[in-house]
Amino acid sequence: MDMIEKIGTAAGEVWKALKTWKTVENDNEGMTIALLKKRTNLPNDILYEAIGWLAREDKIIFSTSNTKTVRISLKE
Repeated sequence: MDMIEKIGTAAGEVWKALKTWKTVENDNEGMTIALLKKRTNLPNDILYEAIGWLAREDKIIFSTSNTKTVRISLKE
């Protein structure tokens, strides 16, 4: 599997994790990167590349809470 394929597959895993989180947890605030890492079990470099992929495709939203923790959610 080449790198583009690997990142695309990882982006799919991140998307699924975010979709499941929104559906099951009924949480529109999104997930932290730490939780995404735990749920997807992706290495840091691939996880960040997958997040970048989804951001470039305009599929996700980044937000911060009062604690300045970055959360990622799916765009409607």
